[in-house]
Amino acid sequence: MRLTVALFLFFAVHASHGHEFSGAHGTVEIDWTLPNVSRVVSTGYGDSFGADVWTRKGFPEPVDVDGRQCIEGTNFLFDIDDTYAFDIDEPVTVTLLFDRTRTTGFMYGWDQNVEAENRTAVTFAESGAQWYEHTITLPRARFANRGESKTDLLIASLNATWTGDPNVNHKIVLCDVVVSRSNETLPTQGTGGFRLAIREDGEPTPARVGLYDETGRMPLPAVGAIAINHYDEQVSQIFLRKTFATVQPWPHDNRRIFYVDGVYEAELPVGRYQLVVTKGPEYRRQTLPFEITDGVTTSLDVVLSRWTHMADAGWWSGDDHVHMTRTPGDNTSITTLTRAEDLNVTNVLQMGNPYDTHFTQYAFGDDGRFRTGNHALGPGVEDPRTAVRGHTISLNIQEVFRPADRYLRYDEIFSAYRRQGGMSGYAHVAGRLFNVERGLAVDVPLGAVDFVELLQDGVLETELWYDFLNMGFKLIPMAGSDFPYYNPPGAERNYVFVGDDQSVDAYYDALRNQRTFVTNGPMLDFKVNGHLPGTDLVLAHGDDIVVEAHASLNPDIETIDRLELIVQGDVVAAASDVSGDNSLSLFWTAKVLEGTWVAIRAYGVDQAVAHTAPVYVTTGGGFEKWSAIPATARRMLEKLAEFEYVEADSTQELEAWSVQSPLTNMLAEQRAAILERVDDARLVYMRMLDTN
Repeated sequence: MRLTVALFLFFAVHASHGHEFSGAHGTVEIDWTLPNVSRVVSTGYGDSFGADVWTRKGFPEPVDVDGRQCIEGTNFLFDIDDTYAFDIDEPVTVTLLFDRTRTTGFMYGWDQNVEAENRTAVTFAESGAQWYEHTITLPRARFANRGESKTDLLIASLNATWTGDPNVNHKIVLCDVVVSRSNETLPTQGTGGFRLAIREDGEPTPARVGLYDETGRMPLPAVGAIAINHYDEQVSQIFLRKTFATVQPWPHDNRRIFYVDGVYEAELPVGRYQLVVTKGPEYRRQTLPFEITDGVTTSLDVVLSRWTHMADAGWWSGDDHVHMTRTPGDNTSITTLTRAEDLNVTNVLQMGNPYDTHFTQYAFGDDGRFRTGNHALGPGVEDPRTAVRGHTISLNIQEVFRPADRYLRYDEIFSAYRRQGGMSGYAHVAGRLFNVERGLAVDVPLGAVDFVELLQDGVLETELWYDFLNMGFKLIPMAGSDFPYYNPPGAERNYVFVGDDQSVDAYYDALRNQRTFVTNGPMLDFKVNGHLPGTDLVLAHGDDIVVEAHASLNPDIETIDRLELIVQGDVVAAASDVSGDNSLSLFWTAKVLEGTWVAIRAYGVDQAVAHTAPVYVTTGGGFEKWSAIPATARRMLEKLAEFEYVEADSTQELEAWSVQSPLTNMLAEQRAAILERVDDARLVYMRMLDTN
């Protein structure tokens, strides 16, 4: 049966006001009535089924095509009526009707039983026809409301992805949708009970869990799973992403996971299963087969063991970049989740833009901290945050500072947070996103920046960091998961040496002093003349620099590959002979001839990577690499020149639905003040060039 889509006037009115799109995803429900569909949703940004759709140019609106009412937009999410299909396992066909004159193709993804990310692209052949009907088959459809806003199916523009070209057609015109089940889902052949106990040192302990039957299907988590604050809703499961350059190691192709607080009970269909239990990079991963028998309760007692214990050695782990809406009532569940990833300090960030804020934190300073044992939550902000000059993070702050008349004067905001005892820096240096180099070019030489987030989503970006170090600027290396946009909390993390003072304040103090390394797996031990990373080491001309470095990696993650010694950005020594305990060691001695900086980095064979903060060696002067300064300074001067003409561009802003107008106005009003700051930075670079 063919359907004619009926769009009501309500949607036309609702969608015409950009600020009515709500939440971090910019979600709007479309008044579109379809058989077997409960709701139709569109978003400004979304990541259902690995699609990573991004609305750069306009939002959904009804359109009339030859008397047929259609909908035009970047992406549409469909919640299939649960009474028609819920938690199924069968092929489903979806027939779509497009206005071919305004649609060149589409992509789709769906809630599948096996593969969490299944984006598929369809490109239309050239034709002069008005209409194009296309039928897709969805193998092993699940339709268990596991997409954003509890949806099941995504239809989107080919160019709606993060990497899509903002200058080409960014929309589709969709006029009809028919969803048809095959009704091949087999009835459950009995169920049995399942009891899981996860222990460490005889006590229940939170952990990350994967549970898969022999067909690859993960049963929906029971009520005992930890609630996860995910964007603007609570969910019981998430998936480990693989859409970008690297893939987090996981021993099952179905990359959906959930969290439990030591004890978990569920009723499972009869069959054979695989259980995966882990607790961050310091623990050995447990993988266990088991079988469910009809009417019988199966109990598993999993004892977790550590591969290493960094906190016992004085090293606390932390994630600088986690987004979760938080009230006092959320603290226990959030901390339980971060304990399941073995994070000592989780920086939970309220996220802002020129118009509004998301992931609200109920308090800042001591009132906003929460601690259970050696696991703490610390409130912070990702704000200011624009594609004009980058996204920023401020940690350990006492109160939020969002002056509308100075929002684009990042330095003033950073200065205010320093007076509160906080520290500030730039996010997403890994990947160089949102024109971060432009912001760094102006703020680093004037001493406003404390840190750079150079490890994220498996990407270690060191070039910009090395450039600034070689110009004589100290910047703390930071790592962040950016949950829920990228990875689970702690997937990328800092280790910070707190010694015997295992307090949250000691963590921030040590981080400020650069007693740290960043990692997504490898553990590093690095000393120069017996001193830890971050040390200012003053030596005399001709003295020895003695480096001792070690790298090790949990073998359940991957095999360590190489350990490199970095001096002023250059690899001067390396080790690649892996020992039986999956570790590498490096020893190096040299004579001091001039000031320098020294660090180490390590790689696994696939995606694992780590890097220490430097030891800064001086002989009465600085640690600059003078030969590198002219080229870098000239490039930074070119970045500064961009402030003369840069304009607000909604195609680069994640929350385009709310940002464009206020950002345009802010930039017009604040450009003169920004340019004064630019002039100050320009003088610093010019003096460097004059010196050279």
